[in-house]
Amino acid sequence: MSDFKDLTVFTRIKDRNIIRVAAFGSSNTQRYQPGMHWFDYVELGFKNSFGGGCGQFINSGISGNTTRDLLNRFEQELAIFKPHLVIMTIGGNDANPERNITPEKFRDNLLELERKISDLGAQIIFQTYYACDLENIDHQYAVSLIKYMQIIREVAEQTGHLLMDHFARWEKLRRANSAIYRLLMKNPMHVNSSGNMVMGLDLARNLGLTINEVEECCREGLFVQALLDQLEKA
Repeated sequence: MSDFKDLTVFTRIKDRNIIRVAAFGSSNTQRYQPGMHWFDYVELGFKNSFGGGCGQFINSGISGNTTRDLLNRFEQELAIFKPHLVIMTIGGNDANPERNITPEKFRDNLLELERKISDLGAQIIFQTYYACDLENIDHQYAVSLIKYMQIIREVAEQTGHLLMDHFARWEKLRRANSAIYRLLMKNPMHVNSSGNMVMGLDLARNLGLTINEVEECCREGLFVQALLDQLEKA
């Protein structure tokens, strides 16, 4: 699949069926700070575009999780909801050398998660992390993180699911203007509310969703989104 707009959730909506969209991941997915979360922009975009009753949006993120944890809680915290679309963002904790999850095991776990989600009849959007502040984390961890993000890209391509590659997009900004980049970060491994806004706006745009009054409410996010677009063209 090459286009976000080809997702079967849009066919379900067209046929007047409810959709269930789940966010599955770690602290990048869990709600733990005030402000709009990136998944809120996805929900808002669907409901602004197709009506408040178009679907259910389930956040199943837990801070500190690895792919091993996602597999362990799969039945009770994802499968139980019978999602039609899963946005999966995982890998930052797997990449931590202290967690002892090898690149090969990470790939195997991702493939097993893909199989289990596909068996539910759901589609997947694999997400890389936003670019983490690599100069301000342990060097070995930083090198590992880059490798694990590449594995996510490869698994998405291998399985034919969509990829939202925030890491590659944000890395250009991090290298070009670290001051602006750090305005989006709560700490070296996590975005703040502004970073969540940029992620959410990018996802909503790729999905072809409309967010009402976006120009009035999301000026800073739209500015950064436009800057990221320019850096991608450079």
